[in-house]
Amino acid sequence: MSRWNPTFFTAFLLILLCLLSGCHNSNQELVEDRVITFSSGENTLHARLVVPKVHQSNDAIVLLIHGDGAMDHSANGYFEPIITTLNEQRYATLSWSKPGIGNSDGDWLAQTMSQRAEEVRSAIRYLRQNGYPDNPIGVVGFSQASWVLADLGNEPEIMFAALIGGAANWREQSKYTMWLRLIEEEQIHPDDTAVWQEIEELNELEYQLIKAGFNDYLGSDLHLHPFMAQPLEDEARFRFVRANIDSDVSLGFAQIRFPMLALFGDSDIRVDIEHSQQVFTNTVGAPDKLTQKVISNASHSLLKTELPMRAALYLTEDDFAPGALDTLVEWLNTHAHKAQPQRL
Repeated sequence: MSRWNPTFFTAFLLILLCLLSGCHNSNQELVEDRVITFSSGENTLHARLVVPKVHQSNDAIVLLIHGDGAMDHSANGYFEPIITTLNEQRYATLSWSKPGIGNSDGDWLAQTMSQRAEEVRSAIRYLRQNGYPDNPIGVVGFSQASWVLADLGNEPEIMFAALIGGAANWREQSKYTMWLRLIEEEQIHPDDTAVWQEIEELNELEYQLIKAGFNDYLGSDLHLHPFMAQPLEDEARFRFVRANIDSDVSLGFAQIRFPMLALFGDSDIRVDIEHSQQVFTNTVGAPDKLTQKVISNASHSLLKTELPMRAALYLTEDDFAPGALDTLVEWLNTHAHKAQPQRL
């Protein structure tokens, strides 16, 4: 039998009590924190609107846009320290659970990026019709949200946008993650540039199979190639990939006229940050409005590359890489408070 460890039990109990009491979120007395619902398409989405009690009509509202995955309005806790940090700077925040997550209707795996962009427009309409007719509105998006923002480049209500770990092109991103996986599996050497031709060819073959449909995709022997990962066996996920695999920021970003910040972690193992930075520079319609910065010792989500065990339960501002949230706030303070809506 294992021995009783009172020290471990006490520590666990303290953490549990901390979670239940909300001690990791210190601004509850300074904000109005409420659950709302708004409609987008056929779905009713459950959302969280957090407004500082000192918030005024010229203070901005930030919409938090998810990356990939089954995310609730807190992004499974990741949004919490970001919301707290923004609230302390007089920003209100609005985030929502993806369709089919929590109490939101629908199925996020059945969505295109254009439908996700329409959710943003629906959220803006809700705010305009429910007490916030004049506040500047902007977005802070994460990873896959770059393709959502690309569909919002000409949205007149969006006054500013920040992207964290934004990807530029789905297929190019797939090649990059394949290259990283092969390095991790020690199948290739990082300096072997010749391998890229084979990666390109395999990626193209897989793309054609995905476009052909689920049965053709699963029935192919392509995934027997030693470089290939296991095929997608979840048909819902396959259909999501098939619907969005052509996602690219270029056309949408060419229409952007609002100021935009792109933040990247130097230890990102999901997004080719050099590729994203180059594409963003070449495509953003108003290049003088684009700011890009790489945060040192930061992951894809700008968290520290090494986190304490407590971070598995909840995140705090201290779990972000040094300078990450400060850079975001400083940029917002320059570009968001001064913004004024210009409705058509």
